[in-house]
Amino acid sequence: MITQREIARRARTSLKTVSRVINRDPLVNAETRARIEAIIGELGYTPSQAARMMRSQKSNVIGFISDRVATTSSSIELIRGAQDAAWKAGKQMMLFNVERNSETERHAEEQLAAFRAEAVIYATPYHQSVDRTATRIPCVLLNCFDAVGGYHAIVPDDYRLAYELTSIILDRSYRRPVFLNLPEDIVAAPLRARGFVEAGAARGLDLSGAVHTAVVRDSAGAPVFIADHILPGLMAAAARPDLILCGQDMLAMNVYFALADLGLKVGQDVGVASFDNLHPIAKMLQPGLSTMALPYYEMGAAAMFAAIELDTHPPGIVRVSGRFVERASF
Repeated sequence: MITQREIARRARTSLKTVSRVINRDPLVNAETRARIEAIIGELGYTPSQAARMMRSQKSNVIGFISDRVATTSSSIELIRGAQDAAWKAGKQMMLFNVERNSETERHAEEQLAAFRAEAVIYATPYHQSVDRTATRIPCVLLNCFDAVGGYHAIVPDDYRLAYELTSIILDRSYRRPVFLNLPEDIVAAPLRARGFVEAGAARGLDLSGAVHTAVVRDSAGAPVFIADHILPGLMAAAARPDLILCGQDMLAMNVYFALADLGLKVGQDVGVASFDNLHPIAKMLQPGLSTMALPYYEMGAAAMFAAIELDTHPPGIVRVSGRFVERASF
């Protein structure tokens, strides 16, 4: 069994110095650090987490409770961003995929308490309000917020996403855009509608009548896309839309099919834009879909850094902006 004493002997340094390198003490000489880390890598040494906990009285464990996030392709980047940030900070992330308010969530909380987690990140698959019961473990909310405002929360800036995307559209001389939006019970929907309308107003265009709900729910609450029912009437108008802005990439795919049925070519007869940058749909559509990527990776990283230093991150909502991914749809 490789020990720190063996590493110190090979590095010709003290046991204390080896311990400081392993515990990421920034004051260790760079040359000494490099020599010790090379020996650690050569020997395949792994420090004892239990021993670390006893010495520091900290577990270095940050929990990540995922309300179906781990099974949702559009938001898996939340986990990746948090994991990368944890590794960068020398922390261990424990991931639990649960269903909200179920036995799985209770079990995850018990496991994190048993491992003396320093904090927990609670993440949801889309921007929404949650009623989070307080626990002994400090919590950061990710892609969600609590209405009372008792937690530090990281969410996408849906208003800014829509305002910036609409501004790009209008800057490219489109003057009759319509917005096919998500259901009104989705938190992002009214925020994006307001961003769309206010970006138009900033350029002297009244877009208040150009917002249409294009996703409804069936009897089981599942989303149903109805762009194929809305577009024939819109595209038959004398001043038909010159661009269709979609509430998400899955809806944009429905729009592509509906426009094809009407004999219209995306990127030539009418532009299409969207939100998400959902892999692989945005790239595989022909032409490729120009879309506003949601900042999931950045949000995950921000939540992890907040969880690690929660004392400096008071309750409140932090909104993160996204980036435009240009392809050929407008």
